[in-house]
Amino acid sequence: MTIVVATLAVLLGAQPSRADLSLNVQPARYEMQVSAGGSQTIPVVVRNDGDAPTHVIASMNDFSINGSGQYAFLPPGATRFSAGKWSTVNPREFDLAPGAFQQLRYTVDVPHGAAGEYSALIFFTTRRPRQPGAFVLTERVASRMYVLVGDTANVSGDVADVSSHAAAGGRRYSVTFKNTGNMHVFLSGHIEVKAGDVVVDRLTMPESQIVERGGIRVVDVTGKALAPGTYSATAVVDYGGSARVAGQTRFTVQ
Repeated sequence: MTIVVATLAVLLGAQPSRADLSLNVQPARYEMQVSAGGSQTIPVVVRNDGDAPTHVIASMNDFSINGSGQYAFLPPGATRFSAGKWSTVNPREFDLAPGAFQQLRYTVDVPHGAAGEYSALIFFTTRRPRQPGAFVLTERVASRMYVLVGDTANVSGDVADVSSHAAAGGRRYSVTFKNTGNMHVFLSGHIEVKAGDVVVDRLTMPESQIVERGGIRVVDVTGKALAPGTYSATAVVDYGGSARVAGQTRFTVQ
């Protein structure tokens, strides 16, 4: 997934600029394996697909994803499993004409003693000269880097909680998954609702829900309304590990 952020600085009485912004970066997401104490450099290409020249500034950042899937962007070294503090990108600034591209070098130097997966984010932010009577648009795209140290990968996870609540027109089921391994995972799965031994509803969880190392993810799924009675809801989650994990809740509809 490419992360794109657009910032609009509005000048008093301004009119929209005719120049369209369209900055692209490849790779948008990259996974590499580096030995503890080792170093690796990969190329990153930034292309200006817009119709106006621009100046681009590259910066290293950390990121985090909360239980709802929302991103937070932080200075390098701010997160527990930051690769940003070990990373550099060169050049840090460059000009791009319309249709032109710039190749950069992303380098990570992994210290001895590191284990598991670490991550970083490179932001590429445009900076254009202000034009009288026009909006000033700033575009920001990102390349997300994952650094796995040697052969220390441990993929594991658990369903920490399953709950069910009344919702408008039906029932809402919440599944909390905890990443207990040392690298990011993607979730898929389903929820089966039973009255005794009879299946009364079966719900598919959204695909590709990312959970970072040490993180949690709460997945909400809405099902149909249920008649009064006692039910069980079993969530089965596939996160790419050796076996799927499950959790269950029992509830009563009045």
